Amino acid sequence: MLTRFAILVFLFGMGFIPVSFAAVSLSVNPVDGSNSLRFGNTSIAGMEKSQEIHIRMTSTNGRYQVFQSVLEPMTDEKGEVLNLQAIKTQTLPNSNNFGTLYLQNSDHLSMGNQLLYSSGQGGQSDSFFIAYSLNPSLMSAGSNYRGRLTFRIEGLSDGSSDEVTIDVFLGASSSGFKFLVEGAHNLTSIHVHGSDITENKADFVKVSFSGNSGQEIRIYQEVETMPQNESDQELGADVLQLDAEGDTEGLRIQGLSSLKTNKTLIYSSNKMADNFVIYFLVDTDQLQEQQAGTYSGRIKYSVESDQGTHEFPIQLYCDVPPIFSLNITTPPGGVKFPHVLSINPPQDQEVVVTVLSNLHKPYQVLQNLQSNMTNNQGKEFNNKYFTLQVQIPTGQRGQTNFVDFSPVQTGEYPVFSSNTSGNGATFKVLYRLQGYAGMNPGDFSTQLGFSLNQK
Repeated sequence: MLTRFAILVFLFGMGFIPVSFAAVSLSVNPVDGSNSLRFGNTSIAGMEKSQEIHIRMTSTNGRYQVFQSVLEPMTDEKGEVLNLQAIKTQTLPNSNNFGTLYLQNSDHLSMGNQLLYSSGQGGQSDSFFIAYSLNPSLMSAGSNYRGRLTFRIEGLSDGSSDEVTIDVFLGASSSGFKFLVEGAHNLTSIHVHGSDITENKADFVKVSFSGNSGQEIRIYQEVETMPQNESDQELGADVLQLDAEGDTEGLRIQGLSSLKTNKTLIYSSNKMADNFVIYFLVDTDQLQEQQAGTYSGRIKYSVESDQGTHEFPIQLYCDVPPIFSLNITTPPGGVKFPHVLSINPPQDQEVVVTVLSNLHKPYQVLQNLQSNMTNNQGKEFNNKYFTLQVQIPTGQRGQTNFVDFSPVQTGEYPVFSSNTSGNGATFKVLYRLQGYAGMNPGDFSTQLGFSLNQK
């Protein structure tokens, strides 16, 4: 299991600088965009913190692989070497676009090569995130450790390579204050599914602290990157709903609330210890308006106290399932025209058609009349007097060829076409039946159906 940590990491060397004709190259950057990763001293009593590195690969000549290894072990001022079991590492699932990510289950650092990534057959350029965490109990209080990590990319077809070396600094303090922010199923990420509408199914963030000396603890939540899909479309602001729960009076958000992009105070108190969880749910009505796909972004939890500010980034994923469905609402008892006489006025019956779609592709609603209406003796009703009209509400996107009443024809044909974006729609199909002179007596019936097809 990957645990959080606090380390000091500085980027001193970049390995060799690849010349312009290199087939593969590598860049390694902390998530905050700076040229170093900085962490406050880690409490041996259990203060845990996770940090991430963004690795980018460029390739111009086929497949490649990326490795990680410990170049120099973590050693303190006394020459004591830190047990590598103390530092665990994990690539973040779905943070790449192509190829295959390895080390998705956390493992400790190793002096040997650890395979992180293998490109696809096309050798496309790509990137991914990798996280690190520390078990503070394996560190000596008051010690400062230093070591070096190496990242290496190797071209599989031409032997080209690139390498980046990072200096690592770990500091340990004896403070008893401990704070923890982590995902329930993955320490550094939350994954929301379209079916997560109740707390018993939803993913959540666990927040806890202990060893506080009575100082005020303030916890903020902020969206660093709003979740986006592969087309860079953002997830709607009201799709994700948060529900904070815990047996504590420190919570500053109550009940369901939409995910806010600004920095929001979610907790404050002076308690010695406390804990709560934040569930991530979906609003199904809002979800249906989103284009299908996986949306990814980042949120950040900031813990502010007299000891400073600690930040806990969490990768956020939301799966929007494809929706393409048709719902037909008929009058009670179905479409019926009782007591049809030539001397009576025409009768109208209304059918409501609803289409739900988040595929963003145009579609058509087709009507299928298998045969003309007939009575028990097989006599047909003249379809000239059986007509339909499609009524599209004002402002509703889509079009129809049945603006006026037209005879209902046999066969299958479109009665409604969506706009080019394939937005969902609700419209009415009005059926009108008029008696006529010379019509055969009896009860007439037929089968009328609807289907939904993409263009």
